[in-house]
Amino acid sequence: MKLRCASISLFLPLITLTIVQAGDTKPFQGRTHIIPGLIEAEHWDEGAAGVAYSDVDPENKGEAYREATEVDIEKRSDASNGHGIGWTKAGEWLIYTVEVKESGTYCIEMPVASKKKGGEFMIEFNGKDVTGEISVPDTGAWTKLEMLTHKDVKLEAGTYQMKVTMLREGPSTSIADIDYFKFVKQ
Repeated sequence: MKLRCASISLFLPLITLTIVQAGDTKPFQGRTHIIPGLIEAEHWDEGAAGVAYSDVDPENKGEAYREATEVDIEKRSDASNGHGIGWTKAGEWLIYTVEVKESGTYCIEMPVASKKKGGEFMIEFNGKDVTGEISVPDTGAWTKLEMLTHKDVKLEAGTYQMKVTMLREGPSTSIADIDYFKFVKQ
């Protein structure tokens, strides 16, 4: 038996990688959020999916409050701006450009809603975890916002990208409906 060598040519597709820089987002409506102060959950930075936000489903299940987006924005009569974010799932995240005016220790007040115990989320500043996991309690109904308070958040003065990351769903099969993030100096 005679063996022959064969030549096999493989054509591999060209793969293009896009490297996203932190500056590839812009503050919502050109306004950097100020801390201490209130940040509406629905006012995350402007930018593309995978840059300014990430959402696990391809459509907004709620209102068309701002540009076309996958993030689920809900209209709420009990929300401070008449809107909030909802239908949150593990793996989703939002970026907010913020300026901390004063270094110090802060308390974050967040009106949340969940029918059954919600899930966990965290907040980072320029990639550094500043809160650890924040657990959302059962507020009794998706239509009932209750104030969730997270204390002892140490922040240095400066401009940052604040990232809110949804970590895992709870028995509610979601993380929470969130109205806003209010940073109050302790």
